[in-house]
Amino acid sequence: MSSSIKNTAIVGDEDKNLESVVDIRAVRKTNIPYIIIWIIYYAWVIVFTTWWTASPVTEKILSSGLRSILHSINLLSSAFFVLIIRKEWFAKTARIGAVLIISGMSLFLLTSNTSLQLLSLTVFGFTLGIVNISILIPFVFVMNNTEKFYSVLGSNFLINLIILFELGLISEEKLTSHGMYMGSYFILVASLIATIFFKKSSIIEYSNELIETPKITPRIYLTLLNNCAIAILCKGIGKGILNITAYNHEGVHLWYYVGGLLGCMLYFLLNTVYRRAFVWLNNITFFTIAMGLICNAFIEDIPQMLTVFPILLGVGGTIGMINMYYILAVVGKKYNSMTYIKLSIFLIGICGGISGLTLGNVISNKDISQMSIIASLIATAFLLIFLILSPSLVRAQQYNDWVQDAGKAEIDNKKKDIFAGYNLSKREREVCKLMLEGYTLRQISGILSIAYSTVNTYCTSAYRKLNINSRAELIIMFKDYIADK
Repeated sequence: MSSSIKNTAIVGDEDKNLESVVDIRAVRKTNIPYIIIWIIYYAWVIVFTTWWTASPVTEKILSSGLRSILHSINLLSSAFFVLIIRKEWFAKTARIGAVLIISGMSLFLLTSNTSLQLLSLTVFGFTLGIVNISILIPFVFVMNNTEKFYSVLGSNFLINLIILFELGLISEEKLTSHGMYMGSYFILVASLIATIFFKKSSIIEYSNELIETPKITPRIYLTLLNNCAIAILCKGIGKGILNITAYNHEGVHLWYYVGGLLGCMLYFLLNTVYRRAFVWLNNITFFTIAMGLICNAFIEDIPQMLTVFPILLGVGGTIGMINMYYILAVVGKKYNSMTYIKLSIFLIGICGGISGLTLGNVISNKDISQMSIIASLIATAFLLIFLILSPSLVRAQQYNDWVQDAGKAEIDNKKKDIFAGYNLSKREREVCKLMLEGYTLRQISGILSIAYSTVNTYCTSAYRKLNINSRAELIIMFKDYIADK
């Protein structure tokens, strides 16, 4: 790791030797604002604005219908802004989005006019997309793997904890829509304060340190298909079936979020004992959801299944969502690919999120009990297909570069820089590498599209920094690089 990382670690210089992604000593002070906003803001969005949630508190603030509208606008907005926001804009757009979100919520709180409230929700949902993408950029490109791990794990743990608190400890008679809205409002404002500490320099430092990245290959895009399926099945079909069962039986949602907490614990434990835990966790996601839906089909005959079904669905759904965002972030940073991130948001948000929301709503609105059994069997068959195909997908990924880094504290790209520690500029490194590959200065001039005299200047400057005087000395100094070629 670079000296800048070592100097900002919470615990001395020990992070140089850190390997496991779960070792919290790898968390850096400079990235704490990004971790805080990801945990609190993401949890707030899921708990209070998505169709997936169904608790007394969220119903008091926004009805299921309004949350469906807000959720859809949020997903569409995220897909739109990921196309136009550049990485280096993230600090500015995060602050602009934060101001607009707070303004939209304030207008909704202050007005009693239905049309104005609907307008404020529309503006509010649209600006959520700005902040979503603005916090996604540092999550992918600035945070190391350990920081990503604790961000997604912490946010999902908080989601399940908040909703369990709402379901189990708050009496509905004590709830008022105004009081609940105000509480939600202050939680959101508290999370958005972290945008004040966002720094454009975080991306600049990352870009300066990044020398080479592996070439992204077509098979890596299989992860997008996997993530899309998780979004549809965990939060669409699965949640729709859960809502049908919860309508006819009490306590189902409570056990679902207990399962969510168990999923968080299992996710942490597997990562402590297994370097490539994401492989197991992906299979566990599909297996537990499939088994949960099968259990749901037998609830009327076996009453105990009323507890087993939502717990299994909660475990699988939570692990799936954590793993989905973690893999997205690791792959995005490993290949330094905004294209991959854009495709991820489109497939997860549009194909996965909106289609899942639509399917879930359709299933939830069916009043006949047979619909639950039929949907459970269809979804189970679909999930089992992915479970059967999973080993093939895993084998296809075993030799991808990102797999080697998924269980480590940091992406390994920087080790490819043969000139680390010599303080060479980007152009000086490029010139030296081309010289080591056998190109003349005039050929390098053509390759880099810069003047011959400029190439010569970079060459002379690099020699001075390397304390050598000729190409021959350069070749001797970096003979291992030439051998690897």
